[in-house]
Amino acid sequence: MRPRIGWGPVRLLAPMLSEGKPTLPELFAMARDFGVDTIELHHAMIPAYDRRTLDEIAGLLQRYGLRLSMLTCAPDFTHPDPDERERQLDEMKTKVVAAWVLGAKGVRVTVGCAHEEVSREQGINWAVEMLLRLAEFAHPRGVKLGLENHYKDRLWELPDFAFDPDVFLEVAEKLKGTPVGINFDCANPLMVNRDPIPILRAVADRVWHVHVSDRKAGEYAHRVLGDGDVPLGAIFAELSKLGFSGVISLEDGQAYAGDEGTKRSLAFMREQISRYWGH
Repeated sequence: MRPRIGWGPVRLLAPMLSEGKPTLPELFAMARDFGVDTIELHHAMIPAYDRRTLDEIAGLLQRYGLRLSMLTCAPDFTHPDPDERERQLDEMKTKVVAAWVLGAKGVRVTVGCAHEEVSREQGINWAVEMLLRLAEFAHPRGVKLGLENHYKDRLWELPDFAFDPDVFLEVAEKLKGTPVGINFDCANPLMVNRDPIPILRAVADRVWHVHVSDRKAGEYAHRVLGDGDVPLGAIFAELSKLGFSGVISLEDGQAYAGDEGTKRSLAFMREQISRYWGH
């Protein structure tokens, strides 16, 4: 089976929060115009988490012929305050239920922020504990968790505790054999000059959702696919070899080329999928 192409419109998160534009109906119309039937939403794009609002959004998705691949969340499970970690867990349970109402396969999860006073051992242990507790809630409800090799959520002030791929891989190893799966990010390893392929191979059996973006090595700014240094062809080839058939979501963070850049990136993805999975 060929993977499904999704669109994660992260370049539009800031104007949605500051100006209320685009609205969700406008965003969904854009997705339809781009020719995708799968979209990914950052948790802050959901205006409220009451059932009435969620039902309205589910109706909008249906009206525009879209499915939600993932609700992109960013829990801080490495916070030094245990009460805050519990609050983060409760908030994530609400978002798991929201993902279920919206028909998403799962939620993106993170280890947490790199708080200066938290040691590597503490942070890993806390994150593993909280992710397992969240999985105990999500798994019976049919909602997957996708732990990301993450850099920094757009609403965070600090980078991810597991920005170092070795920390991410240690957390992933401790979660092996549990319901916690992986959302693999193709571009984040380049920010620390690491090859993404060995990281992908280490967690390949648990990857159910993929973020694809491009950037120059050592830089944060997203680029149109093909304009950066991410070895996208090699990554698509590896995913094909692994038999991946989930959602490959364009993490559309580039701002310099706007909608035309999105169209170019989606065209790049379609060409790669045709090349490595066949027509």
